[in-house]
Amino acid sequence: ATLAYRWFGHVRAVLEAESDYLVLMRIETEPARRAQGEASAVLAWLTDCCDRHGVTLLGQANADDGSGLSQQALMAWYARHGFQVDDTHQGQPLVWYPHRPVS
Repeated sequence: ATLAYRWFGHVRAVLEAESDYLVLMRIETEPARRAQGEASAVLAWLTDCCDRHGVTLLGQANADDGSGLSQQALMAWYARHGFQVDDTHQGQPLVWYPHRPVS
């Protein structure tokens, strides 16, 4: 299936509403605009929205190729933005903001 990207300036993201939380399936910046804080600004906007509305943001933290952050750097990036990292699952690691919901 084709992902439905939304552009936020030079950053594109895929978001889906799913039951009790918002899912950030992917976030990436145009290669020429990386390392300028634009994806961080979009992520801060998303976390602010989640804070205001009491919604948990779930992210799929998977570095797909060598053109962006490494897997380790991506996990550290999410952690710097207040996400709880959960790499205990097979496949894609998950990140939760502000915390993983109680099951």
